[in-house]
Amino acid sequence: MSTYFDQQLFSSNSSKIISSGRPPYLIAEIGLNHNNDMVLTKEMIEAAAESGADAVKFQSYFVDSFIVKKEPKMEGLYDIFKTYELGEDEHYELKEFSESRGLDYFSTPLTVEWVKILVELKVPYIKVASGDLNNYLLLKEIVKYNTPVIISTGNSSLDNINDCAAFFRLHKKKNIMFLHCISVYPASNDELMLGTIPVIQKELDVLVGYSDHSIGTDAAFAAVSMGAVAIEKHFTLDKNLPGPDHSISAEPEDLKSIRKKIDLAYEMCRSSREEPLPEESESDYFGKRSIYNVKGKDVAMRPRKKGLPQDDEYFTLKSRD
Repeated sequence: MSTYFDQQLFSSNSSKIISSGRPPYLIAEIGLNHNNDMVLTKEMIEAAAESGADAVKFQSYFVDSFIVKKEPKMEGLYDIFKTYELGEDEHYELKEFSESRGLDYFSTPLTVEWVKILVELKVPYIKVASGDLNNYLLLKEIVKYNTPVIISTGNSSLDNINDCAAFFRLHKKKNIMFLHCISVYPASNDELMLGTIPVIQKELDVLVGYSDHSIGTDAAFAAVSMGAVAIEKHFTLDKNLPGPDHSISAEPEDLKSIRKKIDLAYEMCRSSREEPLPEESESDYFGKRSIYNVKGKDVAMRPRKKGLPQDDEYFTLKSRD
């Protein structure tokens, strides 16, 4: 497939660029963990900055446009989201505070109305939740704007992801990135399926990151090793705080560890080889061989002598039929 989607995600509202040629972009997913407490939330933002995050992410919605309370088993979920609903003024205040700490600030609009609000807030990215990957009422609103889009893929088949990508192509939107995601909370190591990351990359020729719902920090390292250019991780100050997501979230020390591990994975995996390193070639004399005539018989022996070509029939397939 020819390249259609942008191979780097750049926003005019951020100084940071997401691409395979840069260290992974680390998103501290605060989500609902703010507990509707602005003091706590600002402490979390400061801790995220100190822990090496590039961005903090929240959720934006009007719960009455989001959840049908009267449907069976939905009242409890409605009450949770109603408790953590943030208003426009709070988002503006938190964005300003985040940027003062060197962080990008963006959010997941869970209702259509919030797309325009977030664009007017000048967030660098619009995040699409896994559950909305095929919510075309929401996506139709999103493609009206030039803001780059990050889409999680939890509980989605490759066909679902292809259909979503086709929608963005249809609407001539190129500045998108998918986040491989497993919508299990928490997800065990054998459920992570990180091999999906290069599959999506190859299938769609699109930037791919990883939204990590595992416990610990190892999955982020492995994801970057598989080609992820961004990592999203739920973040909290304390796993014991009240709320639905704190227990599965990374604390500041965990996020610091993730930052170190993904940078290490990037350093190890960022390049491939076509030619040996100069340091390797320096050892040719001791490590490679030349042809020596020993008692009338050609023998491949060390050291490699200069002036004895390595492209003769003993060391190449060129002369073979």
